[in-house]
Amino acid sequence: MRSFWFLMLLFFGVISCNKEKRYSTRLMRGDWEVKEVSIAGTNQQLYGEWYVTEDVNIYDSVPGVEWVANSCDAQFEWQFQNKGKKFQMNYRQLCSECDGTDLDTLDHIVHDLSGTYDVVKHGRNRMIIESTQTLGHSGEKVSIEIQRKK
Repeated sequence: MRSFWFLMLLFFGVISCNKEKRYSTRLMRGDWEVKEVSIAGTNQQLYGEWYVTEDVNIYDSVPGVEWVANSCDAQFEWQFQNKGKKFQMNYRQLCSECDGTDLDTLDHIVHDLSGTYDVVKHGRNRMIIESTQTLGHSGEKVSIEIQRKK
């Protein structure tokens, strides 16, 4: 009987430590629609799609997203942390010679949204993240909701 409980503890320990991988794999399966971005409770009317880099080994490299909205695009790197309870989002500037005037509006927005988020909801088809620790909105509650594209 003791061996049964030991095996159960080992099984649940392995599963709980693997949540970053499970959540990452779920995010990498398909593209997502941005349903809402709100700052301090105000919807920013910022939508578009997240095109997530697929089939990335999260232990070897950091996966990315291309966020496309209207005729603009921006890229960021992301990572689940703390057993899937945290989501790190970091703007990735692709143009090393850019001085800031060459970047479009979405680049500036994604830069300002970069930060550490709490994972409020992470389902198969919907994810909500919230933060008060972003580069451009420190102290203000930022919420991002995405939904899997059908």
